[in-house]
Amino acid sequence: ECILSAIIDVTERERASIELKSTRIFLNAIVESIPSMVFVKDVEDGRFVLINKAGENLLGLDRSEIIGKTDFDFFCEQDAQRFIAADQAVVAGEELVVIENEPVQTAKGVRSLRTQKVGVPDADGKQRYLLGVSEDVTERLAMEERNLHLSRHDILTELPNRLAFQDLLTRELEAAGNNGSSFALHLIDLDRFKAVNDSLGHHAGDELLRQVAARLLEVKQPDDIVARLGGDEFAIVQRGSPESMHVECLAKTVGSAFANAFVIDGQGVNVGCSIGISLYSKDGVTADALLKRADLALYTAKEAHCGGYSFFASLMEEKADRERLLREELRVALDNSQLRVVYQPIVDALTQRTVCCEALLRWNHPTLGSISPTEFIPAAEAAGLIPAIGRWVLYQACQQASHWPSTVKVAVNLSPLQFTGFNLAKDVAAALEMSGLTPDRLELEITESVFLRDSEDNIAILRQLKTLGVRIALDDFGTGYSSLSYLRSFAFDKIKIDRSFVTGLPSSVDSLS
Repeated sequence: ECILSAIIDVTERERASIELKSTRIFLNAIVESIPSMVFVKDVEDGRFVLINKAGENLLGLDRSEIIGKTDFDFFCEQDAQRFIAADQAVVAGEELVVIENEPVQTAKGVRSLRTQKVGVPDADGKQRYLLGVSEDVTERLAMEERNLHLSRHDILTELPNRLAFQDLLTRELEAAGNNGSSFALHLIDLDRFKAVNDSLGHHAGDELLRQVAARLLEVKQPDDIVARLGGDEFAIVQRGSPESMHVECLAKTVGSAFANAFVIDGQGVNVGCSIGISLYSKDGVTADALLKRADLALYTAKEAHCGGYSFFASLMEEKADRERLLREELRVALDNSQLRVVYQPIVDALTQRTVCCEALLRWNHPTLGSISPTEFIPAAEAAGLIPAIGRWVLYQACQQASHWPSTVKVAVNLSPLQFTGFNLAKDVAAALEMSGLTPDRLELEITESVFLRDSEDNIAILRQLKTLGVRIALDDFGTGYSSLSYLRSFAFDKIKIDRSFVTGLPSSVDSLS
């Protein structure tokens, strides 16, 4: 009898088994920790062979209820057929397939999934399994949709904003071009909105804008488009090939919508609106042309009177082009010596002697000829050139007056725009120093409009000028508000009363009273 024994070293096998077990635990931990649903299906019968914790949570089922089952056990037949068809396409194509924003009915309701699927081959290279990773993107899509809405809608009024309005207007133009229809563009600008912001605060201004939007939505037709373009400017696209009378009717209706006061914080607030109107295709066939011409009409309406409306007319564009040309030309007029100062003598009625000369600005353009101050002064104001031009006139007048007899003064008109900042007194002092003119021979003329804005600051500037020793005159008294409070706020050396203020005084019953 003998005993046969064999000793086999299984150390490596045990180590490999342990390593394999560790690898499985490691991979399982990774799969379980992935926040997206991970699943594996058998290619032969479509049955689930693996699903992770995130998949259980998404489907609302335990994995024991999922493993060994097919899509038909969890989803409606239509969805299951769709999933199976997609799986077959993935296996046949042998490459990664991404399915974006796929709607899936889950225990949490319909969710949007972003699913990546790829076939997994066996040792022979034959497709054996299908691996899928499904990310729930429902919240992300909702956030993207919300962000898109915010990017295209005004946060205060929920109306389409300028960006969205441009797209809507472009689409309306395409539709009108295809079917031969027409439409009207109304640009609406609030009157006295700044006063509401200044007096009641920006929160009141915001609430006013919300209420304005609500009223515009009430008066529009169902097919019309209302948008807020920014600030206190709104727009309406009146659709349906409206006739001129219908366009005018809407403009009047919008104006009437502002007749009743807006109630803000229990307080009635009255604002009006001005409206500029352009018509497709009469006034343009592009968005830029229609917007530009409606804006010109709006400017005309605001110039005429608050609370009105105006249709675009070609003369408006000609005027705007002329004003733009003047603004551009004025920028080089100073350097090219096109501007000059002329002097109107002021004669003492008793002695018949010239006691003062008023400096008047003139512009002789080389190609446009002589341009009236009533035309180029507004252009200079719009171009922001008044401070520079005013400074130049001041220097020229002082320099010229320094060569006159010492008994003759020079008067220079100041624009309210020259009171911006506190450089005016420095400019006057510099002009006097450079010319050698004594301060008492310089008379600065202002109008009542200086007191209508930043009056306290402007009075401080007037006192600085007075300290220099120059004379201050109030010009055109009687053409504006003609408030006696202006005369109390500052000690003027001279008050020039406008002719219109005194004409008819002896014969007018109202004046005599």
